[in-house]
Amino acid sequence: MQDRKYQKKKVAVEKFIKKFGNTDHSVIVNSVDVDYDTLRILSELRSEGRIKS
Repeated sequence: MQDRKYQKKKVAVEKFIKKFGNTDHSVIVNSVDVDYDTLRILSELRSEGRIKS
């Protein structure tokens, strides 16, 4: 089960990707207030079909 904090990170990453169209891990980690959970978030968003590579 995912907690509220993880869900907020996931939404922030998804908004960043939609706004800037960049899925580079280092750019996301430096721009959005998230840690290295981003790797898991990106793979999850891809599997859900919410973002493209």
